[in-house]
Amino acid sequence: MSESEIIETKENRWLGSIVGLAVGDQLGSLSEMKAPGSFERVRGMDEDTLWTDDTSQALCIADSLISLKKIDLVDQLQRFDLWLTTGYLSCVGWGYGCGPTVKTAIVGFRESGVPSPVTNEPTNGSLMRLSPVPLFYSNDMQMAIEMSGKSSLTTHDHPLCIDACRLYASMIVKAVNGKSKAEILEYDAGLWKDNPLADPIDEIARGSYKEKNPPPVTGTTFGTEIPDGIRGTLNVVEAIEAAIWVFNVTGSFAAGALQAVNLGDDADTTAAIFGQLGGAYYGYNQIPEAWKAKLLDRTLVEYIAKKLYEAHL
Repeated sequence: MSESEIIETKENRWLGSIVGLAVGDQLGSLSEMKAPGSFERVRGMDEDTLWTDDTSQALCIADSLISLKKIDLVDQLQRFDLWLTTGYLSCVGWGYGCGPTVKTAIVGFRESGVPSPVTNEPTNGSLMRLSPVPLFYSNDMQMAIEMSGKSSLTTHDHPLCIDACRLYASMIVKAVNGKSKAEILEYDAGLWKDNPLADPIDEIARGSYKEKNPPPVTGTTFGTEIPDGIRGTLNVVEAIEAAIWVFNVTGSFAAGALQAVNLGDDADTTAAIFGQLGGAYYGYNQIPEAWKAKLLDRTLVEYIAKKLYEAHL
C-alpha cells in the first residue's frame, strides 16, 4: 500500500490509528521498563525491535470484529488464547510480551469457558489495545463509548480500566472523524451524564494533565521523580494521563511518539496508547515512512486495519 493510495480521508486517519498503535509499541521497546532519565534518548525506530502484546491483542480484537461484525468477548478471548499458546497474530510466532493480568484472565477463560477478567488490578492492558473497537463503532459516539468499556471485560474488570477505555474511545472517535485537537480534548459533559466517569478518569477528562510537570530529562539522577510529574506506567490512570499529555504538548505524530517512549517505564504501552489517538488525528500519511518501513509484518497490520475499515458499522 503506497502513500499515494491513501488520501486524506477517514480511512487515512483510521489506518493511522491502528498502524500508529503498532509503531508506538515497537518504537517503545528501546526504553521499556527503564527509569525516566536513565537511558539515552530514543530518536527513531531501530531495526532490531519487535511489537508486543499491545499490537497482537489489538489485531485479535480487529479480527474478531471483522469476522462477527460485533463485540463478542468469548470470541476475542479465544483469539487471545490462540495468541498466547500458538503465536496467532504475533510477530514472533509465540505470545510475546503477555502481562500477568491478561495471562491470568486467559488461563481463567481456558479453564472455565467463560470470561474471567481480573477485578483488582487497575493496569493498562485493555487500554493499550483499544482502538479497533471505537474505530469500528465510530459512526455512533455513544455506542463506541459503551462497547469500548465492554471490551475491557475480557481481561480487566476494574472501574478505572473500563472508564479509561470509555474516555479514550471518545477521543479516538472525534479524531478519526476529523475534529480539531481542541475539540478532541474538550470536556463534553453530555457524554458522561448518564454513566459518569470514575473520579480519577473524570479529572483527566477535565484537563488535570495540563497542570502536570514534564518528566525528567536525560542525564538526571537515576530514580529521580518530579512531584506531580507525568509518568507512563502500568497504572491505567497514569498511562492514559501520560498519553493525553503527550498528545496535547506535541505537534506531530513523530514528536508525540518519541515523547511517549522517552518517558521510560512502560514505554511501549504509553507509546501504543498515544499512537492510537495520534495516528487517528495526524493520519497514516504523517507517520514517518522510515518507521513504517521497519514495522514488523507491516503488510499484515495494514491489511487487518483496511479489512476492519471495510467491515465497520
